[in-house]
Amino acid sequence: MAPMKGLTVFIADLRKCRSQEDEERRVNKELANIRTKFKESSLNGYNRKKYVCKLIYMSLLGHEVNIGHKEAVDLVNSARFSEKQIGYLAASLLLPESSELMRAVVGCLRRDMYDANECIVCLALCAATNVATREIAESLTEDVVMLLLAPSGSPFVKKKAALCLLRLLRRFPESVKARQWAARVIPYMGHRDIGVTLAVTSLVTALAQQQGDEMRKASTFAVRRLRSLVLDGERVADHMYYGVPAPWLQVKLLRLLQYFEPGEQRSELLGILRRIIDESQEAPRELQQMNAQYAVLFEAINLGIHVDVDQGLMHESALLLGRFITSRETNIRFLGLETMAHLATCIDSLDPVKRYQGVIVQSLRDRDVSVRRRALDLLYSMCDVTSAKAIVAELLRHMAIADAALREEMALKVAILTEKFATEYSWYVDVMMRLVSLAGDHMGDEVWHRIVQVILGNEELQLYACRIALQTLRAPVCHESALKVSAYVLGEFGHLIANAPGCAPLDQLKALQARLPGASLPARAVALTAVAKFTNLFPEIKNLCLRLLDRFRGALDAELQQRACEYYALATVESESLLPTVFEEMPPYPERQSALMSRLLSRETDTEDQRTWVVGGRDINRSRSTRRPADEDAPAAAAAAAEEKQETAQPTATPATTTAAEAAAPTSLDEPPALTPEEEERVAKSRKHYARLLWESDGILYDGAEVQVGMMAQYKPPAARIGLFLGNKSAAAICDISIQAETSDDSGDLVIQQAADQDALPESLMPLGQARVFFDVRCHRVFAAAPTLRISYTLAGAPTVLELQLPVTAAHFMDPVTISVTDFFARWKQLGEATIGESQAVLKTPFLASDADAIQWLRNVAGGMGFALIQGADVVPDNIVAVGIATTEAAGRFGCLMRVEPKPSHSLTRVTIRATNPTLAKAVATNISMIFDAR
Repeated sequence: MAPMKGLTVFIADLRKCRSQEDEERRVNKELANIRTKFKESSLNGYNRKKYVCKLIYMSLLGHEVNIGHKEAVDLVNSARFSEKQIGYLAASLLLPESSELMRAVVGCLRRDMYDANECIVCLALCAATNVATREIAESLTEDVVMLLLAPSGSPFVKKKAALCLLRLLRRFPESVKARQWAARVIPYMGHRDIGVTLAVTSLVTALAQQQGDEMRKASTFAVRRLRSLVLDGERVADHMYYGVPAPWLQVKLLRLLQYFEPGEQRSELLGILRRIIDESQEAPRELQQMNAQYAVLFEAINLGIHVDVDQGLMHESALLLGRFITSRETNIRFLGLETMAHLATCIDSLDPVKRYQGVIVQSLRDRDVSVRRRALDLLYSMCDVTSAKAIVAELLRHMAIADAALREEMALKVAILTEKFATEYSWYVDVMMRLVSLAGDHMGDEVWHRIVQVILGNEELQLYACRIALQTLRAPVCHESALKVSAYVLGEFGHLIANAPGCAPLDQLKALQARLPGASLPARAVALTAVAKFTNLFPEIKNLCLRLLDRFRGALDAELQQRACEYYALATVESESLLPTVFEEMPPYPERQSALMSRLLSRETDTEDQRTWVVGGRDINRSRSTRRPADEDAPAAAAAAAEEKQETAQPTATPATTTAAEAAAPTSLDEPPALTPEEEERVAKSRKHYARLLWESDGILYDGAEVQVGMMAQYKPPAARIGLFLGNKSAAAICDISIQAETSDDSGDLVIQQAADQDALPESLMPLGQARVFFDVRCHRVFAAAPTLRISYTLAGAPTVLELQLPVTAAHFMDPVTISVTDFFARWKQLGEATIGESQAVLKTPFLASDADAIQWLRNVAGGMGFALIQGADVVPDNIVAVGIATTEAAGRFGCLMRVEPKPSHSLTRVTIRATNPTLAKAVATNISMIFDAR
């Protein structure tokens, strides 16, 4: 991009500004000039780009920029790459997500994604990734998926498409509808380009966190690729980094496997992890090699902890981690402490970790704050009953010199550990009162609230707590949080020590009153409540308490004034039962999760990939593991595995003379052939797949024991492109693959042929591999019969032929058209009188009575078939009225009207189709009938 002199001068002027005021004056002056220029009609592309660049620079400096939005969209629509680049950059930085212009940007993105220039396509993908609004996720996800799955796409475009999907998935997981395409991206983990492999692996990792069951096949791909890199010695020169084969890919694959249970791959994973750990024993020669090798090693240890494959391996890992936490390299110490914290949350015995307790405590004084934070996490995770006192004492000792950013987290963890592992009441009270005195300014009210809850729930604790509370009030320095705890405890249980020397009611009141002048308003409010309770507990000092309350009746703070007035009024009412009733001792709080634990867990934020563990003990991680997506889907996965095992136990080789036409929707349903129960089940499943593809653009067409056939269609009447995906489900490679599609007759009404711009089919397809082929379809005239798909392959020396019916009918070349209600019924009446083409059927729809969303499903089907719904056209709200136009190349266009009248009470639905072509009306009615039957 050529330098722009005006932009260079403007940046230089801003850099010369000596104050914020000078910069604001220069920015305001330039904004006024830009507004004037934007009003000129003769503004060319170069100047528009220059002024938008100035606005971008102002925005990056933090100035508010609310102009130039339209000009940014104009740049996006430009044919020049440099102007389009600046336009997309401005759209991502200046346009708010709610802007009406964002819709125009979405349209430009879709157009650029299908540009012939690869650079334009990549620019559009990058812009969609950066903007990433909900509208982009809902509108462009399908287009991005097609770019990723396109067989003729370049690796660079595929990589950008995968990263774009990853961004959209993380921001709006419910809008991208990942379940429709997630399984199809898994084979790209084995792509020949490592950039595509890395991007797709990151995408699959994000999908695995949300859809554990659908992504289980990814674990097989990951293990296979790891085996080739680690065990088989795959050495590609472009992928070697200082002697380590593709370390970035190894790290991503090892992290992906942590979201799945190992299952039958446990022994193979053990061999891979063992090799990685053994190779790490050799001292790296260079810093770069050490970074790469240790990155793989730490992720391998994390995977070993997750799999729990071998206790000996974990013991060896603990020894390695002990060496790493004493390393001179800050990064190595950080990773060693973090991984050891993971180890401490999962192993049964903490002895291998406790031997390094002294080193971990020393890490609290590390010069790097991130290392200190990881050391705190590790001490928190490795604490148990035997080591609690020592660890808590070290943390309290370190709290006085700890960073302010670390004190709150440290205080929370000390409070949790003290409550969790306290074996003596006196130790708990001493530690907690010292904690609020040391770190009261750096922690929230949850800590002192929790102290009060624990004291109220333990009678044995209350007497000792009162003594410590009075001592705290008499100390030279009393923190505000300590004052709140002491006031609350004495107000509730001060009578327990009233007879002890130096603890008389008057002594308690004087100690509390001495702290009031320097206390904050919230602390004074708690103290006033304690004084009001003294009027009930100690009648002998009631007059002194009333005098103190009366002093605060004129307080400037409304809260203190209201409390004092109400307490004074209660104490002076002539009723013997009112005061004891109101100030009755607080009952124990019900058992529930500690607010401290909830606050600590809320600090565990997931940024990129969600961790499979949290800092804490084994109990919390075991309860968390039951909520992981992979474990939630475990029953479904077990059922799927059992079903797959049952299918693979059946004969899998079909003779070459036998076809599988019955697997897809058969053309004749009146006389079905005699089938076994297993075949009948498979036919029923295939009919559902076929029916679903009659109104959805992608899905499974055939799912057998050996192969699975997926389909993706994009219709632009009168043309269409059909993508077919053949997946190998068997345990052996299949070869001699042929995929052909042909029409059912020679009339020429429908033309289907393989697309020219695609790769040839592979000679062999490995297990879990996928082959793709695309067909171009043209509708010359309205046709009656759907085309036939013929797939042949050889498995284990036995040839197999599948003949399937492609769900491509005349009804698929329909575009939605919106007309008025008056025009609809006029046209409806006209077609009915002409009897050109009408098809009517009353269909059984038992799901109407049991499914509350059935009516909405009917509307979705009508919309998916290419009809536009006419709202309010029928007096019955549940009836559906829709319009569409079918387009052909040779015969022109044909209108089609639809009325669907559901009767939930009778479980029947009447469907009436009227069209200007009888074949079209029959095709639409047949499709609806098959869709309803499959439901």
